Amino acid sequence: MTEPLPQSPAPAEFERERHATNLELFLDLVFVFAVTQLAGFLSADLTWSGLGRGLLIGWLVWWLWSQFTWLGTAIDLEQRSVTQLLVLAAVPPTLLMAVSLPTAYTTSGLQFAGAYMAVQLWALAIMGWGVWGDPSTRKAWLSFAPLAALAPTLLVVGALFDGRARVAVWAVVAIFDVGAALLGGRPTSSGTAAWRIEPAHFAERHSLFVIISLGEVLVAAGATATGSPLTASIGVGLVTAVSVACVFWWTYFAFVPRVTEAALTRVEGSERGRAARNLFTFGHFPVVIGIVLYAVVAKHLVSNPLETMHAADLAVLTGAVTFFIGGLLGMQWQIVHRLAPERLAVIIMTGAWCAIAGAHLDAVVIVAGVAAMLLVMQAITLRRFNRADTSAATDPK
Repeated sequence: MTEPLPQSPAPAEFERERHATNLELFLDLVFVFAVTQLAGFLSADLTWSGLGRGLLIGWLVWWLWSQFTWLGTAIDLEQRSVTQLLVLAAVPPTLLMAVSLPTAYTTSGLQFAGAYMAVQLWALAIMGWGVWGDPSTRKAWLSFAPLAALAPTLLVVGALFDGRARVAVWAVVAIFDVGAALLGGRPTSSGTAAWRIEPAHFAERHSLFVIISLGEVLVAAGATATGSPLTASIGVGLVTAVSVACVFWWTYFAFVPRVTEAALTRVEGSERGRAARNLFTFGHFPVVIGIVLYAVVAKHLVSNPLETMHAADLAVLTGAVTFFIGGLLGMQWQIVHRLAPERLAVIIMTGAWCAIAGAHLDAVVIVAGVAAMLLVMQAITLRRFNRADTSAATDPK
């Protein structure tokens, strides 16, 4: 029997819903540029060490964006002008961080780390100021803040080193970020520590970042095609590259946003904070990284559609599908404690397809094959979801 996925509650069951503000959308524009910079960084060094450094810096960017998302759900940014001005003050250093990202491991480490530290500490301070009046949110913030404040400081320390030492210290920063999130969601003896989270707003913010990442695929493919003569082969490569982005969109937006929002709505207090952390801050990171990795593949595909793919591109394509689908599997497991077999199958089949056929078939054929597998997978998943949705709706209980 298929276990039904959580159903979206009726509007009356929601708390007062808030949605993304114009201020948050304006701030997101800086992270649009940061995602472009990250994709360029990954594309420039398709080695295992390069991918590792890219994933690390991708986590740092994702963590910084997530701090503003937690801030925006804890505080209504449209209520007070002073709050809006405080958030606007973070835009210039955030842009400086994004500008220095491509050379963060070499010549602009201090600029990257210094701007990053300033923005993260600023966001942390705004959050503390906004939630201090509520004893439960104050307690949650106090459990989160010490390690969250130490992490960006250590990032600056790491920038004083070179080479592998810098990478090692920055990896510790990522560990500290995860530790801060775990401490911020731990139960307390009094049981009164809880983040203030509005489910509709929180789910919408993360959906918007998925859109930002998918937009990078379109930009990478379109910019590459614009810089080349628009031949038939380039056109086919462009269409094929974008088709995967379209299937990614369908795979995520068919039901993931409303299911995760519903899962967040059903829990209260400290449990809601932990669910938000696991489903969104942790759970959405592999989904976003998978899309960004695919943007690298899309760029290379459009420029050389009728050539065989390099081994590095094949590995990145496999990694893109693994991260994206793996992230969805992780969220599914957290919500219903079940893994869709077709999703597991498509990860294995993509790896096998790239390993066996990658050296013999043109890039456009390889990527089209992956698009077809993803399309079939999503059709099966969606059919199962709709069946569960219908069964739950007609269940007299």
